[in-house]
Amino acid sequence: MIPARSIDITADWLNEVLHTSGFLRDANIESITHEPMGIGEGFMSDMARIILNYDREASHLPKTMIAKLPTAYESALAIAKLFNLYEREIRFYSEVATKSPIRTPKPIYWDMDSESERYCLFMEDCGCYQQVDQIEGLDHEQMKQVTLALADFHARWWDSEELNSFTWMPRPDGPEAHALSDTYRGCWDVSIQSDEFVSALPEGGREAGLKIYDNFIWLIENAPKNKLTISHFDFRVDNLFFDPENKKNPVIVFDWQAAVVNRGVIDLSYFLGGSVDIDLRRQIEKDIIKLYLERLSERGISGYSYEECWQDYLKGTLIYAYIPVLGFASLDLSDERAKRLGLAVVKRHFTTIVDNDSTSVFP
Repeated sequence: MIPARSIDITADWLNEVLHTSGFLRDANIESITHEPMGIGEGFMSDMARIILNYDREASHLPKTMIAKLPTAYESALAIAKLFNLYEREIRFYSEVATKSPIRTPKPIYWDMDSESERYCLFMEDCGCYQQVDQIEGLDHEQMKQVTLALADFHARWWDSEELNSFTWMPRPDGPEAHALSDTYRGCWDVSIQSDEFVSALPEGGREAGLKIYDNFIWLIENAPKNKLTISHFDFRVDNLFFDPENKKNPVIVFDWQAAVVNRGVIDLSYFLGGSVDIDLRRQIEKDIIKLYLERLSERGISGYSYEECWQDYLKGTLIYAYIPVLGFASLDLSDERAKRLGLAVVKRHFTTIVDNDSTSVFP
């Protein structure tokens, strides 16, 4: 039986499943210690670092691993179930990760039982690598590193026939995309009642939010049919590690619960709109889009102009408006860091929309 919560993971259960999977061979786990993680970060999951003690010297085995299970926070759990986030992440690691150029934490064990709605994913602990606080944001050099890694990943899956085999991955005009429209409207109605939310909106942000409210479904009904790839769809700096020792591939990307099939540049829409200081974003925004296109071209992708890519980028900023309103309406903001992050994302993302007059794409 898959544990319901990370605190329910025991040494005996972990021994059994890791021996059965073949991960453990000549050693046994004698005891484990749980360290809760993700407070103010992993809103959709119950996460913990599992510290392992073996019954013998086992230098080839990890001393720690990361466990992800469904959250106990009811409103976030409802969103996760609506969009099937837990199964999507497990299937990403089992079907996609090993074929992709982008680095991810190495999966150790996963299991799911959709009938009982229990899921678990155990991964490599990447805590030894560098992380950047999303509230502080990335600098220009880090932004370029991330853009190149993202372009390589998108190029790998660009209009690939393999995309058709990932039936569990939502499409840009599918039912999950339509549900995003309902999610935005419902969460806007709640968030706009919050004085903190309203105070974080830039001048013109409320008006832009209302235009999105009226036209979100247009984005779905006019979704692209080609130039599609795999989009991470929650691409923010809190979901990255940096490995400065690896000059060729320094970026490690995790939290693949929301992976979808869509135009890839929308990952940059969310990333630039939420993970970069507003002033820096204004300075580098167009250069980053050009760098992304240049890298796609180097990887053999053609027929995608700057003008088309920029329009997709603007549409992405509108689609991702659901994130800040969802944060205030449905996620656990009781942690002080979570609240600060929520306010920063509201201000940054809606400022991106206002700065670029993104709502001008609507008819």
